[in-house]
Amino acid sequence: MDKIDSEQPLQSCSNNNKNTVTNGDGINGTNAKCLENKRIHNEDLLDQVKQDFDNLKDIQNFNRIGSMVVPICATQDQLVCEMLVSAEHVNSKGTLHGGQTATLTDIVTARAIGMSVRDRGMASIEISCSYFLPVKLDDTVIITANVLKVGRNVAFAECEFRRKSDGKLAAKGKHTVAILPNAPPVTASGQIIQY
Repeated sequence: MDKIDSEQPLQSCSNNNKNTVTNGDGINGTNAKCLENKRIHNEDLLDQVKQDFDNLKDIQNFNRIGSMVVPICATQDQLVCEMLVSAEHVNSKGTLHGGQTATLTDIVTARAIGMSVRDRGMASIEISCSYFLPVKLDDTVIITANVLKVGRNVAFAECEFRRKSDGKLAAKGKHTVAILPNAPPVTASGQIIQY
């Protein structure tokens, strides 16, 4: 098993047209493990994914759980978001609920894949999560989703959940997604109609 280490090398993130440097521990700069030096932040992708998450605020189905997620950085194969853990996200122990983490794995990795797979529907094939440390009520969690591979019919992604307070790895998720042959149907206002 690979060693999981919360120590990260310096990485850069461009946010709002200014470069910020963070050591990846969730304390400096944008407080996010953003981008490896070779990746280029894309404001257009970030605006697009911010709109996707904003749309979740107006829906009544289960995906509304992602409405509190705030995208910070976006590249073609990585999406970094943060979320303040509030009362609706916790279990009876006052920590981030495992089901919430699994749902966020689904939502955030699907949005990451969706940055490169446009105009095609997607459906989950498999989701898994491993839990390492609790995230307490009123803590912020940094969610970094990486697209591993996009094929003709299947895509693979993973994500990390780190506590912003100390940068420690709280959970990891994996998501395998089927890429459907057609675009999902949409309403006149552009909302996706569920299959």
